[in-house]
Amino acid sequence: MNSGTENFAPVIIPTLCRYEHFRDCLESLMGCTHADETDVYVGLDYPAKEAHWDGYRKISDYLDSIADSHNFKSLNVIRRERNYGFGPAGNTSELRRFVLSFSDTLIFTEDDNIFSPAFLDYVNKGLDKFRTDSSVLAINGYRHFYGVKSDGNTFFRQNVDFSAWGYGIWKDRVERYTKELSDRNYLMRKALNPLTWVRLYRNGLNRCLDFIAMLRGRSNRITDNTLSVYMAINGMDVVMPCENLVRNMGWDNSGENCRDADDLGHCHMTQPMSERDDFEFAGTGFEFYRENRRIYRRESYGRVRFSDFIKRILKHLS
Repeated sequence: MNSGTENFAPVIIPTLCRYEHFRDCLESLMGCTHADETDVYVGLDYPAKEAHWDGYRKISDYLDSIADSHNFKSLNVIRRERNYGFGPAGNTSELRRFVLSFSDTLIFTEDDNIFSPAFLDYVNKGLDKFRTDSSVLAINGYRHFYGVKSDGNTFFRQNVDFSAWGYGIWKDRVERYTKELSDRNYLMRKALNPLTWVRLYRNGLNRCLDFIAMLRGRSNRITDNTLSVYMAINGMDVVMPCENLVRNMGWDNSGENCRDADDLGHCHMTQPMSERDDFEFAGTGFEFYRENRRIYRRESYGRVRFSDFIKRILKHLS
């Protein structure tokens, strides 16, 4: 099959002790088109407490057991000698830094995602297609279950929600947001620009709250929320497929960030996925751009009511 690309981005997967999630994630990647042309780097963090050890050992043994049978171009395991955790020097950040020392692209996934067979084809083609388009921050594989409009296009652009659940990105974008989001002067300059607040307000009161938390130094981790703020205040978009290519299975109380498998968690864990094994970019991505931005703002599960916004502002000021 003609991939439409010559260079395949390496995949990074930070993990620690969620054995079943990690196994399912890795095996779904093995089922992707171009798995045999993809280098995979697993960052296996060191247990921080006794409860981590059982899952950690299972993951370590599993990786040893498939060392000669996996179908990736290569499977590289980095076992941490101590617990790196999260943050600027955490397991994910160090894994990203390592891979970008020799590659100008990467694909990131947490260890609780499973993928459509077309996922790697889509992301790699997207990385090629939008490489020189500085208005695109990343190629997201997850498509929210909102009622997005389309007109024959297979992908769309939006700048309301960044999804970290399987995405491709370029080294220059990572270097730019890493530098700027760690620069207090940069954040203050943005805060003094009225257009910043207009853009954030348009994308939802939750984004205004996220930015306020960043200004007050209460958010030193680069997450999907901070990247949602970043692309909004810089007028950047993410690219998403019209047909979802990722399912997040971490809404079962097993993860650090996604807890309480309620109706929202059920939606994520049962999100339909494309069964195709390839992806073709059709359209411009700007079809219904304004309408879809309004849909994202209106239907976002992260939206905040005005009364709650005021309460949280007062809490920030206290």
